[in-house]
Amino acid sequence: MAAIEGSRLMFRRINPASRQELQLRMLFQPAGEGVFFRACEADGFRGLVAAILDDPGYETALVTDRLVQRLRLASDAALLLEVGGGRRIQVGDQDGQDALNVATDELLIRSLDRIGYVSLEPGIAEREGLRG
Repeated sequence: MAAIEGSRLMFRRINPASRQELQLRMLFQPAGEGVFFRACEADGFRGLVAAILDDPGYETALVTDRLVQRLRLASDAALLLEVGGGRRIQVGDQDGQDALNVATDELLIRSLDRIGYVSLEPGIAEREGLRG
């Protein structure tokens, strides 16, 4: 699946043989033991969130609507981690060892990566200032 706005590709699902077309790559939908069911690439962190949500409209939604979607995504991830492994995760607007930060798309994706709910392409975790 690919989400295209105008003539701009925002995100697309990929497989190991896919040629990289967009800036950021990520694995998501964890199956345990470091295995993930899905992979995608996106033009920015907002595109990565849209890919997880499988919602191309996320990229053009109102700021308040995107915040609500991030809160729902973070709450779902926290619930799955608690049920699946007993790990308690806080959802809020600050970073922390066991916290999901929903303040921006980038902070949410980076915090999901930190807790193991997604896996960013090696090197992205160290890069800052990428288009969101």
